[in-house]
Amino acid sequence: MPSAKQLEWYKREIVAFFHFGINTFGDEVNEGDGKASPAIFNPTGLDCGQWMKTLKRAGIPCGILVAKHADGFCNWPTAYSQYSVKNSPWKKGKGDVVREFTNACKVAGIKAGIYLGPHDRHEPTYGPIWEIWWDGAGADFLTTDFYTRWAAIIHKAQPQCVFFGTKNSYPFADCRWVGNESGRSGDPCWSTIAPTSIRDESAHIEELNHGQLDGSAYVPAEVDVSIRPSWFYHASEDHRVKSVKELIDIYCESVGRNSVLLLNFPPDRTGLVPATDAKNAAGLHNWIRRTFAHNLLRGAKITSQHPRGSEFSASNLVDGREETYYASADGSNSDTIEFHLPKPKTFDCLMIQEVIQLGHRTTSWSVEYSNDGSTWIPVPNATDKQTIGHKWIIRFSPLTASHLRLKLSGRAPAAIHTFGIYKQP
Repeated sequence: MPSAKQLEWYKREIVAFFHFGINTFGDEVNEGDGKASPAIFNPTGLDCGQWMKTLKRAGIPCGILVAKHADGFCNWPTAYSQYSVKNSPWKKGKGDVVREFTNACKVAGIKAGIYLGPHDRHEPTYGPIWEIWWDGAGADFLTTDFYTRWAAIIHKAQPQCVFFGTKNSYPFADCRWVGNESGRSGDPCWSTIAPTSIRDESAHIEELNHGQLDGSAYVPAEVDVSIRPSWFYHASEDHRVKSVKELIDIYCESVGRNSVLLLNFPPDRTGLVPATDAKNAAGLHNWIRRTFAHNLLRGAKITSQHPRGSEFSASNLVDGREETYYASADGSNSDTIEFHLPKPKTFDCLMIQEVIQLGHRTTSWSVEYSNDGSTWIPVPNATDKQTIGHKWIIRFSPLTASHLRLKLSGRAPAAIHTFGIYKQP
């Protein structure tokens, strides 16, 4: 079952990633070698408030800053290394990117997260931190004992903090790597997984991508991808920013597959998120807002085969309320719910959400449509599906129907929060 902080993490749906540091000013594609001089770090127009405006327009509630990448350069004036902003010309060595980031998050009402790479090729005063990212790259030498001590400090200082865990940090992982950096979760994609699949990730990419229904740990997938080809900014990639259409595809194959999307925004050498990146992210948010603003099944007559009772009525599926849901009767691990519309509706997208506080209950589901209430046709790509979880989205060519049927089966009586059909703008 998910913990309280995992439930909060799921509701974020999209998280912003900010890869910004000395590598922004170097020539390496994604990872520096730790040899670049701090003298090159000088973001003349750094404005973390502009980053937050980008997130607000994009509807993104949380941002993660790379405080230290594998090059070892610290974006704060640490007392434990000379390889940091304190030895750069930026603000005459008095600057603190982490401070500016967390302050901007606080002002904007954005939840702050920190990426702290354990791999270092060189060598609680920031307020609430909602996520910490332990990258697996170059971290094989770090033992579980090391992470145990590190986790104890974080648990004490930041109990609400979600751990992105890999490799030997697996006992503390609240969310896992999805096994790729392309922005896609598997189908199915279970939130449960065997802990050893996280620990031995290179041998279990398939398991990371799909999860494992019978896995003993509840560790859902976080899908990391950059809005540009590289994690850090490169002017040569200004024409290769992912389009709104590409971002929509990524959203539907990450958030729409029971995962959380971690979308990277690499600030440029002035310290700002490039305009095209911000514009396209806002375009994604606009699509999400317009597509899911109105559930076309509202107003339908709804019947179910095995209702639990009035408190868990099938009408809860379309009421848009966070606290209500439909539940099948005890002993009924299979159920069918029918929606009869007063007039035909045209739609090209469906979305379903499970009550994840109760874990994975439904393990097989299908959707059919009809115009006479007796002849049922499968909705494309919506037959013999497996995972529901926090959210599952399916898109298809437009259909017109006056009747919908949702068929569910699983390991326990169904508990479904939302079911809807929608028309994309």
